[in-house]
Amino acid sequence: MSKYDKKRLAWLFDNMTDTKSTIGEQVADSGETIPQIAGRVAFEQLKLTGEDVLLDVGTGTGDKAIAAAHICRQVIGIDISKKSLEQARIRAELENLNNVIFAYGAFEEPCVELELALYGITKILAVYSLHHLPDQLKKESLFTLSNLLHRPGRIVIGDIMFFEEPNKHIEKFNEVYYDGGDTDFPSRVEYLTECLKQAGGTTRVEQIHPLVGVIIADFV
Repeated sequence: MSKYDKKRLAWLFDNMTDTKSTIGEQVADSGETIPQIAGRVAFEQLKLTGEDVLLDVGTGTGDKAIAAAHICRQVIGIDISKKSLEQARIRAELENLNNVIFAYGAFEEPCVELELALYGITKILAVYSLHHLPDQLKKESLFTLSNLLHRPGRIVIGDIMFFEEPNKHIEKFNEVYYDGGDTDFPSRVEYLTECLKQAGGTTRVEQIHPLVGVIIADFV
């Protein structure tokens, strides 16, 4: 198993071609892939309003951030891939959105370019991004994010997380985009919920797949 290497990960994302459409298996009847379902359910569980300020961690090319900008007062998307951020900014400009900001940042260092504590963040989203961190770094990052969140607030994570022993589902790794431990370090769902509880959140979970789910954590 490889070790977490943020620089390597950023390089991979910068150079990633659009392979996900050929890797992920679609779910019969819905036409959605498992990651797409996780992203959709996570976004829905944010319960965004016009008063919200959303932080989208691991925003990529900004799909969720741009969708949220049509609802929220303010959206901030951060990512370690500068090329993805460039594409996100172009997309936001094409949609004439002036309430979304894209900046370099990571789970463990969210405030590299922006002092996020000044924005009054009420909701935090992480879709298919947290699993790249090993367990201890996940815990530290979730504490960091929870400290940026104004109360009442909500953190929603849609991601690879293990509800069952992953080795029982090796044949399903491709359909959830799990690379088996090269750059992916998913946790058991119990570990993630415990981290969020220790950070002060009240959690509930929606299982989408034996290896994928959505965690909703409310902070009051």
